[in-house]
Amino acid sequence: MENYFGLRTMVMITYWRSEEDLLAYSKGQKHLKAWKNFNRKIGNTDAVGIYHETYVVPAGKYEAIYGNMPVYGLAKTAKHMPVTAEIRTAKKRLGTGLE
Repeated sequence: MENYFGLRTMVMITYWRSEEDLLAYSKGQKHLKAWKNFNRKIGNTDAVGIYHETYVVPAGKYEAIYGNMPVYGLAKTAKHMPVTAEIRTAKKRLGTGLE
């Protein structure tokens, strides 16, 4: 999970092992209690906006490139490896074989 806090913005990014794990959490008591509490306090006012996106990515079908920084974001969820001459292009890294 990653958290970002700004003056008027808070962003939470979570990474899940599987769609099933995410769905199980969404139906779990802890999440439902928090959601019920939020709706009781905020409801349909314009005081707080919620932005939610979910992506299901097949294993090995993504990449995250970082320059001059520590392991971060998606790189924390899988093997982290340097870009070499053999995998210099995105097409080579993603295994499409196309140039």
